[in-house]
Amino acid sequence: MLSKAVDTVLADLVPAESISASRRVRAVGRLMALLGTVLFIALAIEGVTIVFIGQMIALHVVLGMILIPIMGYKVVVALYRFSMYYLGASDFKRSGPPELVLRLIGPFVILSTVAVMGSGVVLVMLHPGTPTANTWRFIHQASFVVWFGFMAIHVLAYLRRAFGTAAYDLKYTRYHSLIGRRGRLISVALAAVFGVLLAAVIYPYVAPWAHYFTIFHVR
Repeated sequence: MLSKAVDTVLADLVPAESISASRRVRAVGRLMALLGTVLFIALAIEGVTIVFIGQMIALHVVLGMILIPIMGYKVVVALYRFSMYYLGASDFKRSGPPELVLRLIGPFVILSTVAVMGSGVVLVMLHPGTPTANTWRFIHQASFVVWFGFMAIHVLAYLRRAFGTAAYDLKYTRYHSLIGRRGRLISVALAAVFGVLLAAVIYPYVAPWAHYFTIFHVR
């Protein structure tokens, strides 16, 4: 079991690329890798805004809103792969399931993601001086701690293979059609566009929080 876990962490590509997998399985694996790579980079930037939240609250909120549809897209694709495997689709069965530990923490990754992003949306729409805002701020911070713990395991397991597969997909010369690489890039871009629209709707609510952090000199 330990050997399999190490192999998972050190893998350069998703398993579908190293076996005789169907085009559907390869497409799902590559899409998951692309989404994971985009999310890792964006979340790293979001992490910096947390450290300097007083000065970067606007960027923190805007980037968080942009991330919501991308995260939602990744959850939908992961649930699709999960469903196909457990419904007995032969091509997904051949590709095999993730490691047991990763399967066990998967639901907690999804639930904690919903909690931290959902509480963030509610929080930014509330006035910072209200008792309700203080409650939601606690929920947001607590759910972030839980989310970070599960996400750290998830990232450690998948980061290398996600970057490797995404780079391989971007250099690969076949399947450039709308159901291939081009389609994956367009779909991720559209998710980001929806995120930008969401950020535009939420942005007017940022001003009271920026004022709040300025008054209390929160770093």
